Amino acid sequence: MTKTKKVPFQFKNEVENGKHVLTLSGNVQKKYWRDDDVINAKDIRESLESVTDDVVIKLNSPGGDVFEGIEIYNYLKDHPSNITVEVTGVAASAATFIVAGANEVIMNVGTSLMIHEASTFAWGNKSDIQKTLNALETIDVSILSIYSEKTGQSNEQLEEWMNEEKWFTADEAVEFGFADSVKRDSVESVEPEESIEDIINSKVAIAMAAFSNALEKPIAKNISLVERLKKGENK
Repeated sequence: MTKTKKVPFQFKNEVENGKHVLTLSGNVQKKYWRDDDVINAKDIRESLESVTDDVVIKLNSPGGDVFEGIEIYNYLKDHPSNITVEVTGVAASAATFIVAGANEVIMNVGTSLMIHEASTFAWGNKSDIQKTLNALETIDVSILSIYSEKTGQSNEQLEEWMNEEKWFTADEAVEFGFADSVKRDSVESVEPEESIEDIINSKVAIAMAAFSNALEKPIAKNISLVERLKKGENK
């Protein structure tokens, strides 16, 4: 399995501009001790239990425990608030289930997302190893169902990516349905394309102006000649 750099733990629960903001950074894992510094379902439930405002989750995690990630996923899916996950660094492995549980997913520029097959350590005889293998295959089916619902991608494509341990850039995450948009600091101004009607109207206006100008010149010349004749001029 690809190793990711350790992400410093951070868990902030606050209200900003009428929205409930959770900042989650670190590994996804069940909390066994009170001082465990991990992203876990229990703390998230306690933070959002009575929240009715829109929720923004700022996420940076290399993943961790698949079962804890799936528990968080189901909690977010069932929560009555509109939930936006904003990936601020990386969302890999079990952290992608937090992404999948949101109503909207925003990738910051330079962020990435990674999916892979379930993995674990096994010890024992061949019967024990086979049991572990069966469990991993069942977990992979569960993971596929989550990714399929989120992205609309086929199971075959998702399986290929999981086997590959596929990393996605921010733009690729949007392209393949894991996210909805990429957050950029500035947007280049783009001139709107002219419609065919606008082009035709513009050309007609130019032609009419040229035609009108061409008519005005001989008319002005004739008027000047008439005035000179009235004054007795021959030229």
